[in-house]
Amino acid sequence: MVDAVALWKKCLDDLEYQVKGSIFTMWLRPLTAEVDNNILIVKAPNDIFVNYVTDNFLETITQLAIKHSANQIDAVNIEIDIQKDRVSTAVSDSVSNQPTSQESSVVLSNKKSKALNIIDPNFTFDTFVTGKSNNLAYKACYELTKKNPQNRHNPLFIYGPSGLGKTHLMHSVAHRYLKSNRTFYYFTSDKFVNQMVNSLRQKKIDEFKKKIKQVDLLIIDDIHVLAGKTKTITEFLSLFADFTSGDKQIILASDRHPAQLDEFDERFRSRLSGGLSVAIDPPELDTRVQILQKKASLSGIELPKDCALFIAQNVVSNVRRLEGALNQVIANASLTGVTIDLQMVQYALRDIIVQRFQSVNMDNIRKVVAEFYDVSVKDLMGKKRTRSIARPRQIAMALARELTGDSYPEIGQSFGGRDHSTVMHACDKVKQLRAEDLILDKEYKALAMMLQAG
Repeated sequence: MVDAVALWKKCLDDLEYQVKGSIFTMWLRPLTAEVDNNILIVKAPNDIFVNYVTDNFLETITQLAIKHSANQIDAVNIEIDIQKDRVSTAVSDSVSNQPTSQESSVVLSNKKSKALNIIDPNFTFDTFVTGKSNNLAYKACYELTKKNPQNRHNPLFIYGPSGLGKTHLMHSVAHRYLKSNRTFYYFTSDKFVNQMVNSLRQKKIDEFKKKIKQVDLLIIDDIHVLAGKTKTITEFLSLFADFTSGDKQIILASDRHPAQLDEFDERFRSRLSGGLSVAIDPPELDTRVQILQKKASLSGIELPKDCALFIAQNVVSNVRRLEGALNQVIANASLTGVTIDLQMVQYALRDIIVQRFQSVNMDNIRKVVAEFYDVSVKDLMGKKRTRSIARPRQIAMALARELTGDSYPEIGQSFGGRDHSTVMHACDKVKQLRAEDLILDKEYKALAMMLQAG
């Protein structure tokens, strides 16, 4: 009979020599194993581990298991450890409406192996790539994880479009809290609302809030989802008051600055604005290149600089799409056995590139700008010169010049037969306004990102 513990130890010993240290520590050391009917069942904490280990190490583990078991093992399965998964569910739900002492102790006793089931092991400060677009948010998050921060802002409100790293930073803070033996609750907005509503319905709201108040840090993602939920907002503000006093901390995230959350009343917006609000913008080219090379390195892949630059130039909207493009390249390389070089990357991403260029055309520029500023395409093409129409028209012309490379006369013809001097004036005017008006500059960049993202 195969001794599963001894067999797995031998496999891990070999893997430690074969796999990069940080990857081994993060992804392989936490795994356990058992044997059932000549199958080695490797137990992983959650489905993130299952997918990663299966994609990257299943074949190697299978070879090692067969070797060290003297051919007694026929196959290897990577599965979620059911016991740990139950713990994960208890933590992520945070407070069930019929709490048990076991559930309460999960977060409060701060068992790191269990808490890691609800925060991504990859989302740490070490794996976060900083640049002009996110440096302030990074510094603010890192500072408040210190035992005695000199510049702690409460609440810390992180805002920006989806896929730029807000969740990564919040998970990074949670990791640092774990290391210093402090406690936290992390909620997605939907989970928070569901738990709050269930507690209100079952008249256990005081019990719900009491459990949350016992921890040091409260993190809620996508806080804007609370809009329209009056009772939930009232109870949230009660918690908010507790976590913005004393040594406690609250971190919130949204797609917009608190002042722009128009669906909430002034009282709510002013509370959220009472600490520090930091933006995360789409990463600039250099940062996108660094992100790609960092992600590739963490996966044990060498990504040449020219390949990273090519991907970064063609995927500009957010980090999530950037990672998706990199995963596509890695998958193609793995399936075909072809070395990653510029030609291979161009082929692997051919559909993404075609989609990008198809989206950057005059018709789409007019349509996107018109929708953004709530005017009609007909108005952009027409003769009206009111500011509410003339300014979006000028922005659309400037975007057309930057993104399509069409000549001034060609762009003028596309905007109702205007002459080239009108287009030149529009481009110069928008350039000037962008330098003077930070809000307009952000709008322009956002439009450019939207168009290039397809």
